[in-house]
Amino acid sequence: MRSLGPRMEIAVASTILGVGAAVVAAMHLTWPEPDLPAMAYSVSNAEAGVAGLESFGIDDVSGAAVELTPGGEGARLVRLSNPNTVDIVVLSLEAEPGQPLDEAQNRVPGCPSGVLTVVPMPEPVLIPPAGSVDVEMVVQIAHDVPDACTDLVFPLTYSGRAARG
Repeated sequence: MRSLGPRMEIAVASTILGVGAAVVAAMHLTWPEPDLPAMAYSVSNAEAGVAGLESFGIDDVSGAAVELTPGGEGARLVRLSNPNTVDIVVLSLEAEPGQPLDEAQNRVPGCPSGVLTVVPMPEPVLIPPAGSVDVEMVVQIAHDVPDACTDLVFPLTYSGRAARG
């Protein structure tokens, strides 16, 4: 498991309310497919009403990276899982694109992460005890993508909030 570093972990922990989790997955602007596995870690806090609950899981189960072309749209299939013995409601799920990486895993400053957007989950989802639910996250690429973005991998960091069902 790869650590995102103390600063990023603190930033993620401070943005997740209730029972939450985060996953880093890869979106690819064009071919070839990346060799990066999804890296996962979870964060939860002891907010009122969620004490004693474990973090829900977020797993990008899409498989290979999605090829995106300027102005295009794609989708990621995300599995939300509940390790608890009670129902939970996932109130929100978002994905934030990170700085794109080239084949050598180097940042590419000429390609801003803002050319890629992920539409947040539109409505809350109830997950039964020890169950899971698959949701689709819509990914959009800007019409005016710089040439520097060709053949890059965009890491996605998923985060969400949940409460007792």
